[in-house]
Amino acid sequence: MKKKKDEAIVEAALKLFKEKGYSAVRIADIAREAQVGKGTVYEYFTSKEELLQKACSLSCNKTGESIEFIISREEDLTHPVKIVHRSLEVVLTQLLSFSNEENKLFYELSLLAANSPDIKELVRQDFQSKIKQWQKVTLSDYQRGLDSGHFRYIDKPQDLAEFMVATVDGLMWQMQWHHKDQLQDQAKRMVNVYCQLIMTEPEKLQEYLK
Repeated sequence: MKKKKDEAIVEAALKLFKEKGYSAVRIADIAREAQVGKGTVYEYFTSKEELLQKACSLSCNKTGESIEFIISREEDLTHPVKIVHRSLEVVLTQLLSFSNEENKLFYELSLLAANSPDIKELVRQDFQSKIKQWQKVTLSDYQRGLDSGHFRYIDKPQDLAEFMVATVDGLMWQMQWHHKDQLQDQAKRMVNVYCQLIMTEPEKLQEYLK
């Protein structure tokens, strides 16, 4: 199926921003990559800044789709602890595999948002929606474990969801300073800690994962 022009433009922008860096890419380059005229780009997007926001959003969506696909193919995910552990491990592994080029794009976007109220509002609306979606999944998985008696009661589950999302954000920020060997088992180690914190019998974690 042929992509819509706006989708093709954002795909082209993401590709070129990752390859060349945001500052080195011109609207004309994006138009050429998307096989449309320069004027067509401006029919859909007001600026290169808006395209950066859309490109970062697309990058997040692609990662989310990859996570959903991997988890959907998992077998024997019936135990609440195993569901939470494997789901979070997949999420962290995928997010921590972000390339330096992708991280640079998000850094560029944060700089733009800090100096442009319009871009900041676009980013806020888009990423707040994504954060709420992640929190909803986290709460659903936690409730399953709470109902089965495997997770301990937490007075404000919403705080748990916010804590998990913030932890992931923090790990992604830190990864740019780590050597690759430091990241190899980081996802599993962090997920182990998270599960043990909320389990009623943390000593049984490995037993439940078999």
